[in-house]
Amino acid sequence: MLIAALTVAAVTTASAAFLAQRDLQADCDGAALAAASGIDLDATYAGALDEGGALPMDEDEANDAAAQYANRTVPDDATLSVSASVDEDRVTVVCIRVVRVPFGGLFGIGGGLRRSTVSTARSPLSR
Repeated sequence: MLIAALTVAAVTTASAAFLAQRDLQADCDGAALAAASGIDLDATYAGALDEGGALPMDEDEANDAAAQYANRTVPDDATLSVSASVDEDRVTVVCIRVVRVPFGGLFGIGGGLRRSTVSTARSPLSR
C-alpha cells in the first residue's frame, strides 16, 4: 500500500511539473510576441530599416511590452519574471517561474521547482 501511495504521489508531482513547464512556455511565447511589437518609433519615423526591411525594435520597449503582457495574463498567485533582448529583427524573451507542486515536500522540493524557458519572435512588420 505504501509503494502504491508513493507511486501515485510521484506521478502527480511529475505531471504537475510537466504542466507547469507547458504553461510557462505558452506564457513566454505570448510575452515574446508582445515584446516583438516594441518598435523603436523614433528610428521608424526617421526611416531606419534593417537590411531585411523589418522595422527596428527598441530593447526598452520590448521589455516593457513583455512585462505588461506578463502582468495582464499571469494569475495573481503566480509570478513570472521576463527579460527581453533585441538582436536585429528578433527579440528573445527569457521567462522564469517558481512553481509549487503537490507532494513537493515529500520529495524535497517543498520550496517549489524553478522552471525557465526561452522564446523568440520576429518583428511583426516590414516594408
